[in-house]
Amino acid sequence: MKKGMIITLPRHDIVTEYLSQFSKQIIRASEDQGIPCKQLRDKEASKEVFENLVKTLGYKLVVLNGHGNPEAVYGQSDKPLVEKGVNHHILSDKITYARSCDSASSLGQAIAKNNKEGCFIGYELPFQFYCDITWEGNPSKDKLAPIFLNPSNLIPIGIVNGKTTAEAHVSSKTSMLKNMNKVLRKSDPDSLAIAAALWNNYEGQVLIGNEKMIL
Repeated sequence: MKKGMIITLPRHDIVTEYLSQFSKQIIRASEDQGIPCKQLRDKEASKEVFENLVKTLGYKLVVLNGHGNPEAVYGQSDKPLVEKGVNHHILSDKITYARSCDSASSLGQAIAKNNKEGCFIGYELPFQFYCDITWEGNPSKDKLAPIFLNPSNLIPIGIVNGKTTAEAHVSSKTSMLKNMNKVLRKSDPDSLAIAAALWNNYEGQVLIGNEKMIL
């Protein structure tokens, strides 16, 4: 496998717009390290394009942004991108991070359980985040969403910076705990809801497979 990253960036609703906008930090980190990064934006985030590039490029790190369920992660317009029992095997030797709801509970298990070669990091529960509707048209200026999305970015950013999959996973979860403490110290009306969503992500985020993989 080659040192490189494929990242999916669908944009068809508020959630996928935010995930794609905040992925700029991940892309910048790969560029800073001189690591090739293939971005699948909008309609390019399709099953056909994705499968072809995974096979032809041979990049080791795959980052999936999009909606999901226990058995699939979706691309543009919520069309299946990776599905258990359909094409999950193409990720079996990769480092896969899926920022999507529920996909670790079954899809991730199929990809990486008892697998000495590959690793899947994702969520057994719905991935939650809040945003400030004032900035729906310009997510980069939102001050609320980074509380959730910056810790999740630390997984692929850590990996492109040389951390093992386990180290990147722990770094992300540690950042969530720090943000929970900061939020609860403010004691504003939304603090408990924000902290509860962070705790959901903390509890739901799991690493399946090879914990010592590096890019």
